[in-house]
Amino acid sequence: MKLDRFLVCGLGSLGQHCVLALHQFGVKIVAIEQVAPQSWEVPNLVDLLDDLIIGDCRENNVLAQAQIQACRAALIVTSNEGVNAEIALAIRQLNPHTRLVVRSAKTNLNQLLSQQLGNFIAYEPIELPAHSFAIAALGTDTVGFFNLDGYWLRVVRQRMSPAHP
Repeated sequence: MKLDRFLVCGLGSLGQHCVLALHQFGVKIVAIEQVAPQSWEVPNLVDLLDDLIIGDCRENNVLAQAQIQACRAALIVTSNEGVNAEIALAIRQLNPHTRLVVRSAKTNLNQLLSQQLGNFIAYEPIELPAHSFAIAALGTDTVGFFNLDGYWLRVVRQRMSPAHP
């Protein structure tokens, strides 16, 4: 199955800005929020999404509705670190390939989850902006992005051997 979707779990301020950052890269975005907000911090946020699901990100049926099997990455950015860990575990059970980008400041827990789940990275949102979460979701080789004359260019890290073409 083609992994061409990005899932954002939690649409608080950080989640909304992650959606905005991902949208700039032209990817398909699905979001899950437990309760439909009365208003959005990011104007017209719903228009940036391919799908908005109201439900609990920890539930398999909600993740299936979000088509987790087709998700290249999941940005798990609720304000509850325990819930974020539960979501990461639920997603990993359903899709062993999805990159997990998690909001968490629990260093020991993050190391354990990284060892057990693989393809996992955790950030403390106070230290990094939403763009960092979005870039982390795009892949392990992506270092950053920049705009040059209206074109978005991706900077990647690649090892080059002497025999590289």
